[in-house]
Amino acid sequence: MAQYSPDELVFLDEVHKNDKTPQRFNGRAKKGTRAVMRGLFVRGQRLSAVGALSTEGMIASTVVFGSMTRVKYLNFLEHSVLPLCSAYPGKHSVLVMDNARIHHGEEILELTRRYGESFN
Repeated sequence: MAQYSPDELVFLDEVHKNDKTPQRFNGRAKKGTRAVMRGLFVRGQRLSAVGALSTEGMIASTVVFGSMTRVKYLNFLEHSVLPLCSAYPGKHSVLVMDNARIHHGEEILELTRRYGESFN
């Protein structure tokens, strides 16, 4: 990472949230009896968000219903992130992603190569 200037770097990451009721997995009960938990269970709607962070702050973000799939992630990259980037070694030319499964695959490498990005 030290070979890149801060203005070249764009960090991408995802997060998800749902309203699933928090619950305990351990409890207390008298010896010889089973611990019982009673309560209202709520599954809720799952939301996923992804954002792109640079030295200028958040430069792109989106929220989708359900899980962030590779297709949704590719769409975000192609239509929201890559238009804001330039070819290496220009501003926003190095995309930094974690090791999430949706970041793997030839489609992402090909998309970033079309835009002239460095993939790390």
